[in-house]
Amino acid sequence: MFRLKAMTFSASTLFRATALALTAGLSLAACSSTDETPESDGQTHELDTPEAPEATEQETALAETLEEDFDADSALTMEEQWPDIYAMASALAGTEDPDLCQQAGAAQYDLLIDTQPANVRATIADDALLDEQASGETVTVFYANDDVTPQELQEAHENTDTACVEEYESAIDHDTTQDTVGDHDVEVHTWQVIASEQLTGRMIDVVSDELFIRYAAAYPPQLAEDDLPDDAATEFNDQATERALAVFEAAAAQ
Repeated sequence: MFRLKAMTFSASTLFRATALALTAGLSLAACSSTDETPESDGQTHELDTPEAPEATEQETALAETLEEDFDADSALTMEEQWPDIYAMASALAGTEDPDLCQQAGAAQYDLLIDTQPANVRATIADDALLDEQASGETVTVFYANDDVTPQELQEAHENTDTACVEEYESAIDHDTTQDTVGDHDVEVHTWQVIASEQLTGRMIDVVSDELFIRYAAAYPPQLAEDDLPDDAATEFNDQATERALAVFEAAAAQ
């Protein structure tokens, strides 16, 4: 286990504030293809979004499975997520003098734009949340293709996780273990992110040669680290790992 600390605090930009939600696997920012994107000349222009990658049968089947068997309120394919993904990538690309958090986010979104991995992002229903203190939980599944590996996708998420809190008084607890799901060897990462002594996210990453899965919980503001039950992280990690491995098995079967 390692514990990453940084002892300075700076004011939040829109990206940095919403990136704390991204750390937990939720939306990076509330923007869409109809948003206007700032340009360097001080004018605004309507964003012209390129054609989205067509949803695969694999994605469509997995989305249905997540809604039917894993208590997801909604499950979106890459095609359905595309306007928001492209809008955020464009916004980050136009950021003047980006900080480390924005640079990491831009790299993550550029990777998705450039490689277009099949993926499904599902939002867990409120009555099925594993942690009653969480403001929301999601599970995101990425399939490898010829242009990107699950390891590269996980590394991009990890870089954003760390970059977007390191200017705060922050701590990231991270453990890695090995497991087997059916015939698949997997690496399991458990994360807890503290920023300014407040819990902002807990995540489980499951990585194989074919799949990257992130199960994540985000938390409301002002949930102080000192107020958390001693066994809260362990209990969440155990339950979320079990659910993430079950999602992995379902995704591998598609």
